[in-house]
Amino acid sequence: MQAIVDVRSWAERNFSKAELGDRRRTQRLVNAAAKIAAHPQSAFTQIFDWNELRGFYRVCDQKQATLQAVLQPHWQQTRQALEQRALALIVHDTTELDFTTHPHLVGAGPIGDGGGRGFLQHNSLALVPQPREVLGLAYQQLRTRQPRPEGDNSYRRKQRPRESDLWLHGIRGLGPAPEGCCWVDVADCACDIYEAMQAALALGHHFLFRARENRVAFADAAGEQRTHLMDHARSLASQGTDRVAIAGRGGRPSRTARVCLAGAALWVPAPHGTRARWSQPRLRLWVIRIWEPHPPAGVEEPLEWILLCSLPTATLAELKERRDWYCCRWMAEVYHDIEKNGCSQEARRFRTAERMETCLALLSVVAVRVFQMRCALEAHPEAPAEQVATHTEIEVVRRFLQDNENHFTVRRFVHGVAKLGGFLGRRGDGDPGVRALWRGYQRLQDFLLGYNLHAIETSDSP
Repeated sequence: MQAIVDVRSWAERNFSKAELGDRRRTQRLVNAAAKIAAHPQSAFTQIFDWNELRGFYRVCDQKQATLQAVLQPHWQQTRQALEQRALALIVHDTTELDFTTHPHLVGAGPIGDGGGRGFLQHNSLALVPQPREVLGLAYQQLRTRQPRPEGDNSYRRKQRPRESDLWLHGIRGLGPAPEGCCWVDVADCACDIYEAMQAALALGHHFLFRARENRVAFADAAGEQRTHLMDHARSLASQGTDRVAIAGRGGRPSRTARVCLAGAALWVPAPHGTRARWSQPRLRLWVIRIWEPHPPAGVEEPLEWILLCSLPTATLAELKERRDWYCCRWMAEVYHDIEKNGCSQEARRFRTAERMETCLALLSVVAVRVFQMRCALEAHPEAPAEQVATHTEIEVVRRFLQDNENHFTVRRFVHGVAKLGGFLGRRGDGDPGVRALWRGYQRLQDFLLGYNLHAIETSDSP
């Protein structure tokens, strides 16, 4: 477990080695990160005084303060954590950052159906599946979507950078896996790309992607039993049953689906349109189907996942493990929610894409810190609270909870912070969500300010 230390130490660890062309700029970045991490949702005018705010703006205005320069120390730290794990997942996902209500932002591009303006942010989030623990960002990309030019056609589209390249760059951004480490790239159906599979295997990674294409495949290594991937997956007999928790979304209530699981080996050739197609190898992979044969009444879309995995997946235990890995993909969506709502990324008002890029990079690492606190509750609930908080933070939360127990755990501290953010903590409520946590953490910082001011006054009194 990585200790979630006080904001100053955290900022030093994540940003002090950033190469911005001048050590004073790096120090301003560290100072700004520490203050923002304490109040991630607040406007910068509420966090900084005027001199501090000008210093932060000057950092963002430097051409050396690119996304890569700001995030490189954090990426390196994440890789070091990955190298200490025998098994880790790299969850890749793209989200749209919406700045439509910021008409003066120069450098944004179309998003959604073309009516909005903003950026595409592609995150590669490193985590441990059991118990779930966020290690950090392994890589990040920020891209401006370009409007489709007049007279566009398929040939011209293939000649310019494509959005599908985000997945390839995300996989390659982490670099090769060291010997003894199993790194698995996990992604949804947008990453069902032959080149993405190749990219993962070339770096010594494995992959687990959700299938989208009913592509041609072979059921034997010799290539004599031709089939189609989706059709073949749906022809497999169930090897056992289990359950999948389905989160609520868009008014849809959460539920638990009873599913069947099946898997088999397939050989996948390069598809039409691949460069030097006939010289490309057939990739051996395992197709996995997880489906809901008897959905409850009222369910419009029964659950069905067809997954592609480079690791052998023949037994029921292996199928359940791959199912659990793919369930970790939702953590990327939670992370994006923390970025946008917990760190108010879309509310920032820099005038140019270049300046916004620096700000968004910093806030992305702040979002990792918030997420790590929530994951610590699941991964190490009975560990001492000192692993996620400072002595003063623990003292303030204990006083708020009126808790006099000798052993103050991660669970008690995190629940206490969440109660500051509106979590009721009733019997049967379960663990708090990230929204209650980020609201509570900001309120805790206000409590700490009062606590420290009182301590100063007490020490100064005769």
